[in-house]
Amino acid sequence: MAVLDVLVVGGGPAGSTCARFLAKAGARVGVVDRARFPRVKLCSGWLSTPIWDVLEMSPNDYPGGRWEWRMCHVRYAGEGRAIPCRGWFIRGFEFDDFLLRRSGADLHLGVAVGDIVRDGDGLWSVAGLRCRHLVGAGGTHCPVARLWAPARPMGPVGVQEHEFRADPVAIARTRLGRDGEPELLLHDDLSGYSWNVPKTDWLNVGTGTADPKEVRNAWQSARANFLAAGHLPANTEAELDAMKGYSYYLYHPEHLRGATRVDPDGRGGAYLIGDSLGLAQPLTAEGILPAVLSGRLLAEAIAAGAPTSYPTRLAAHPVLADYQRVFRLREIASSLRRRKARSSAVAPRSPANSFLTRTSRHALSAGFAWMFSGARFPAPRLFDIALDGADWWLARSSESRAPGGVA
Repeated sequence: MAVLDVLVVGGGPAGSTCARFLAKAGARVGVVDRARFPRVKLCSGWLSTPIWDVLEMSPNDYPGGRWEWRMCHVRYAGEGRAIPCRGWFIRGFEFDDFLLRRSGADLHLGVAVGDIVRDGDGLWSVAGLRCRHLVGAGGTHCPVARLWAPARPMGPVGVQEHEFRADPVAIARTRLGRDGEPELLLHDDLSGYSWNVPKTDWLNVGTGTADPKEVRNAWQSARANFLAAGHLPANTEAELDAMKGYSYYLYHPEHLRGATRVDPDGRGGAYLIGDSLGLAQPLTAEGILPAVLSGRLLAEAIAAGAPTSYPTRLAAHPVLADYQRVFRLREIASSLRRRKARSSAVAPRSPANSFLTRTSRHALSAGFAWMFSGARFPAPRLFDIALDGADWWLARSSESRAPGGVA
């Protein structure tokens, strides 16, 4: 039996990107997936601007359906705003198949992965295939991840989603903006958001929540909101009842520690990329960009003969460095919300406070749209200093409130 250099378990964007960059480097690569492509996969098909550079292609190189947007419609606390920013939507059904077919890997589709065994020579045996390096790209429940069950300090987010065909005239008449422009509904408690994305003769609608137990009720609320606004075509009730659910993990710094299981002598090892590792953007929950990025970074580490450098490459990349900043910002915001909830005093609302509330709501909507486009943090070093200062203030303030603390 021939031995592959690398076997990738999972043919989605993470796995196909990893395979492509390894094949370009001269490695013999195989991809195994229990599905036959093209296959239906729940995915809004949202691509942020950095993805084309990661894939080393331009939007015009992609032959499938593509919807570029330059305006994001955000609604929060009853106020709607149209915010200029840029991104793309595709259909995951087409996009995943395109990436996989261009990967240059040996494809083993419609093949279930059962036992994963490693022999005395350090070679992996999976579904009748043997390899030196094993890559887990099978999503949240990836069988490779089950080999060592990496730490998950926080639970997964929950999603209810559906993409379906509808009358293009009805879609054009009811959509909020132009074709492809996303309508985003931020939940009042900021524990998630819902979306309504027109794609000519297709609609993608859905809801994501930090607590999976809340996602069904959140979708019903969002559905009522979209319908009341007249932003969904008539006669789509059956499709809106056919939502499907899934879960996945957002970026957490601890996830990077579980990215690899590599032999000290470098003979081979196992690795996790994309949703199998848990790398989705920690606020917007974008998953395709970190999936393809992690696939490429792992491929480059293996091709360079330095697979143990993969976690370091992840942490050092500008996109993941920004995710770390967003993670810290979210943690600070959570601390402030908990502190506010513990406070029994309620300050009277003045006109100045109302103005600040409106201003902060606008800033929050604009900031979310900006992150939704995948834009980089401006002046990241200054932002890090500000985060350090906020952490210091929270710690100092907690000490002063503790018994025996400094007043």
